Amino acid sequence: MIRSLRLFRDLVQMQSFTEAAHRNYLTQSAVSHHLKALEEKFGQRLVERGRRQVRLTRAGALVFEASQDLLRRYEQLENALAEPASEVVGRLRVGSIYTVGLYELPRYTSVFLKRYPKVDLRLAYLKDAEIYEAVLADRIEVGIVDYPKPHPQLAITLFKKERVVLIVPPKHPWAAKRRIRLSRLHGQPFIVPQAEFPIDEILQKTAVRVKVAHAFDNIEITKRAVEVGLGLALVPSITVVDEVKAGRLKTLDLMEGPFERPIGLLTRKRAELSLPGRKFLDLLVAPLKARTSRS
Repeated sequence: MIRSLRLFRDLVQMQSFTEAAHRNYLTQSAVSHHLKALEEKFGQRLVERGRRQVRLTRAGALVFEASQDLLRRYEQLENALAEPASEVVGRLRVGSIYTVGLYELPRYTSVFLKRYPKVDLRLAYLKDAEIYEAVLADRIEVGIVDYPKPHPQLAITLFKKERVVLIVPPKHPWAAKRRIRLSRLHGQPFIVPQAEFPIDEILQKTAVRVKVAHAFDNIEITKRAVEVGLGLALVPSITVVDEVKAGRLKTLDLMEGPFERPIGLLTRKRAELSLPGRKFLDLLVAPLKARTSRS
């Protein structure tokens, strides 16, 4: 039964009998056999086979949703029985927005893997909406997003608050300044990183409006565009540390600030975190707890 449910989960997530078979070192006919066994067990069809996708029936959706916690708990049991109780082992699936995954997480993941070398950490870089969907569908255990939005099925833990700064090219008239008034941004050409853009959160309650010169779905291209003078941008300060050191960009604080971008950790409310998941969250929130206790 557990084997069949695992194959069913992989089939739904990968939307392919071929890929599900490859993942589990089986033939497509074997996957079909397990699916048929599940359908006979529940007395209903679970999927509708299409040319390009596997669509769940109503019964299939119910079985898939209910099986997620069951499979998670069973896999936790397997790990606990296979290793000493004091050892942290198993697979941990994490999804993060690009800027946090590329600039914030490496120092944490290095410490985590050094501390728990038997954990198979799978880190995926996803867009904001994809992370919510992946956590809810149990494709990842921990999601990392900015400006976390409440959801009845999700628990949100604050990871940190990133300082947002204005970046300008070195030869810009404002480059010698350390701070600038928010009103000065009105009418200025801006480079917008579409996927993760804090400017809406900062300007939405003001009369300040900027001119979007370019919109890129990539923080690196956004920085390059500012470097060559195509416009200005608001970005998390951690994303431009190297460029500032190299003299390719200048950063300015907004006088009405500080403006900060909250980063949240998403987990499912009804799902018990695996031991690697709990250890990972403990590592991420430890600095915040330390700062809170000192204040």
